[in-house]
Amino acid sequence: MKKILTLAAVLGTASASFGQGYVDFHNLSTTRVSNGTTLQPVSAVGSYYYALLVAPSTQNTVGATDGSFSGWTFAAYGANAASAGRLTGNTTTDGLAVQIAGYGPSATADFVVVGWSANIGSDWATVAQGFHGYGANGTWTVTDASKPGGSSAAWFGISAVAQDIGLAPSTGPFNSVFGPASSGQIQGFQLQSVTIPEPTTFALAGLGAAALVIFRRRKA
Repeated sequence: MKKILTLAAVLGTASASFGQGYVDFHNLSTTRVSNGTTLQPVSAVGSYYYALLVAPSTQNTVGATDGSFSGWTFAAYGANAASAGRLTGNTTTDGLAVQIAGYGPSATADFVVVGWSANIGSDWATVAQGFHGYGANGTWTVTDASKPGGSSAAWFGISAVAQDIGLAPSTGPFNSVFGPASSGQIQGFQLQSVTIPEPTTFALAGLGAAALVIFRRRKA
């Protein structure tokens, strides 16, 4: 009886795994990441992090200008590889793909990759919350100024949308989110330098706002 239960558990796990969709989450030399207009330099692994976001194939857009990621769901983490501009987030099936929860092996979905420098940490939720759109300051806390970006800025970037990417079973072959833009895939992307105000700046801004409120109350 015990052997039967063990076999059933194994088969159930295999069935659940086979029923999930997978996609290739790594780029090639033709789809490398840049810092501004310059190829992202060779850096120790863990100097940059990436989040793979997924949405139904009807999404097609992301709010890159206002800092909104409405409609998108976190799917997987990635990190820079040891080569310039290269990244990978593949963690399953011998490193050839990543599982996308909630999407089956015959599903089609849209994907976006968000990248940032590790000086502001590795947690996607915290990083997303601190981004308020390009041209605005980031409200991040620098956790390691020795990483790219230093103590007063962070490298941050959002790719174009990879549209209508077909997912595959765990046996592959796997479609990549990176590839020719003409095929609806991501043709590399740029990280931009986003300023992080010093903590004293935040404090002064808070004091200024409080003083304004007090002044208005007294005037009233």
